[in-house]
Amino acid sequence: MLQILIREGKDSEPKWVDIKTLRSMTRKKKKSSAQPSLKSLDGFVEWYNLYSKKCTKREAMNWWAKKITPDLLDKIMEHTKLYVESTEKKFRLDPIRYLKREKWNDEIIKQDKRIDIKEYKHDTTGMPMGKCETCDKKDTYRNQWELYQGSRCCGAKVLPFN
Repeated sequence: MLQILIREGKDSEPKWVDIKTLRSMTRKKKKSSAQPSLKSLDGFVEWYNLYSKKCTKREAMNWWAKKITPDLLDKIMEHTKLYVESTEKKFRLDPIRYLKREKWNDEIIKQDKRIDIKEYKHDTTGMPMGKCETCDKKDTYRNQWELYQGSRCCGAKVLPFN
């Protein structure tokens, strides 16, 4: 048995302590890694599957259990549906960041999809040709920006034609 002479405070007397006892006195207690209760995770699994970016699940689950209240569930689910539709997966925030930044309170600005100029036929000078979505009038445009602005006749979307 190995013993060490220690003093617990400034003014206390030194005493001999067994090494095993000393080790148990100085060890830090481990944090409990208890999972949040199922009741506090109400809606998390549905939201996480809807969000469909599979990372930071444990952190998001803990945040959900601590901060998300039942009255926020509908708002979060509705916003998440729109956010997932409007944002490519690679540009979406990680789930924990979405929750921590309370993104469900942000406005979603819908953008038209970019025009792929390769879809359009080109005339002999290399300019793209398209037709008006409303009146089917065919026309030639100088560049992608003109296609994006809309047709010259009605201002409607310019569609590619075959």
